[in-house]
Amino acid sequence: MRDFLARIRPGLVYTLAILLGSSLQFNSQLFELNGILPDFLLVFPLLTGMRYGPRDGMIIGLSCGFLRDYLAGRYFGLGLFFTFLLAWGSGFLPVIRGRLRYALYAAVIIFTTIFLRFGRAVLSFFAQYSDMRNLRFLWFLKEMSQDLLLMILMNLAIAAITVALHFVLPPYPRAKKPRSGVMINFEPGGPHV
Repeated sequence: MRDFLARIRPGLVYTLAILLGSSLQFNSQLFELNGILPDFLLVFPLLTGMRYGPRDGMIIGLSCGFLRDYLAGRYFGLGLFFTFLLAWGSGFLPVIRGRLRYALYAAVIIFTTIFLRFGRAVLSFFAQYSDMRNLRFLWFLKEMSQDLLLMILMNLAIAAITVALHFVLPPYPRAKKPRSGVMINFEPGGPHV
C-alpha cells in the first residue's frame, strides 16, 4: 500500500495544486488587486520545471496551459503551447542549490511575465488590422505595461506562496542527501531534486 501511495503521490499533489490554483485564479477575488489577478497557471509550471526537471514541467505545463485556455474562454492554441514550452524549457535551466535558486526562480518569473505581456501587445497590434482602427504599436505597449509592475509583484508573491507550500506538501518524498558538493550543476542529466 505504501508503494502504491508513493507512486501516485506526485499525481495527487499536482492535481490538487492545479485545481486549487485554477479556481483561485479564475473564480476568486481573494488575490485580486486593482482588477489584476496573479497568473498561478503560469507560475506553477515554471517552478515545477525548474525544481523537478523538463518531464514534470512538460506535463504540468500542458495541463496548466489547457486550463488557461479553457477557463479563459479562448480557443486552444497559443496559451497551451507557450505554457507547455516555457515549463518544459525551464526544466533545462541549471540546477542551483541553496538560497541562490530563489533568485533564479524570481528572475525567470519576471522575464516570463514581461515576455508574455510584450507578446500580448504584439498580437493585439496585429489583430487591430481586422478593425478599421490604426493605433500605433507604442500605444499597445503602453496599455500592456501600465500594470506590469503590479503583475510581476503578484506573480512573485504567488511564487513565494507556492514554494512555501512545497515544503509542506512536496510531490516527491525528500531524499536524505548530504548538502555538500557543487552549488550549480550545468549537466543536462543532473539531479533536479
